[in-house]
Amino acid sequence: MRGYVVDVRPKIREDRLRVVARIRTKDWGTVDAYLPDRELSAILPRTVLLGEKRTVPRKYIKSLAPIVKRVAGGREVQVWRFEDDHYFRFLSWRSVRFQS
Repeated sequence: MRGYVVDVRPKIREDRLRVVARIRTKDWGTVDAYLPDRELSAILPRTVLLGEKRTVPRKYIKSLAPIVKRVAGGREVQVWRFEDDHYFRFLSWRSVRFQS
C-alpha cells in the first residue's frame, strides 16, 4: 500500500529513537506508522550525528525533529502492517527514471 507522509516526528519508545509518521492512504485512511531501524539509519546516520556516543540526553530529540521533517515530510512511501503496528519505507530507486 502506498501513501503520503502528512506529518512526521521523532519519538522515544522504550529508550530508543523511533520515527513515527502520519500517513494518508487511499484504502486505510490516515495511519500512524514507524520507520524501521534500517531506514532510520539511512536518513539519520548515528555516527555522523552522535559520534561514538551510546547514551544521549532526551532533550537531543528536539534537534532531530527538523531533520526528520525535511527528509520525510510530503514524500510518497510504502506502508505495511506487521503484528499490531504499521511501518513505512521510502520507495526504491528502481522506480526512478532520469530524463534526457
